[in-house]
Amino acid sequence: MLVDIQIVPKTLEAILKFDIVNFSSDKSYKDAIATITMVAADYSLDPELEVEDLQEMIAKAKSDSKNILVFSILEDGIEAELV
Repeated sequence: MLVDIQIVPKTLEAILKFDIVNFSSDKSYKDAIATITMVAADYSLDPELEVEDLQEMIAKAKSDSKNILVFSILEDGIEAELV
């Protein structure tokens, strides 16, 4: 699973970008969730994300012709966006 992880120095926001073409098996979904969980743990957060949730996001991205799933993680929460 390829993921682009950036930390914004000014806000300490962690930005994780996943290319949806890399989601092809259950293992890829589990790897993505593991990565998100590890980064979120640094902010004392639990993403409470299941494989089914991620599969729904990827299906929506494909139907909306989006290519990237972006997670923004800050101390006050996690946000997901399709771009």
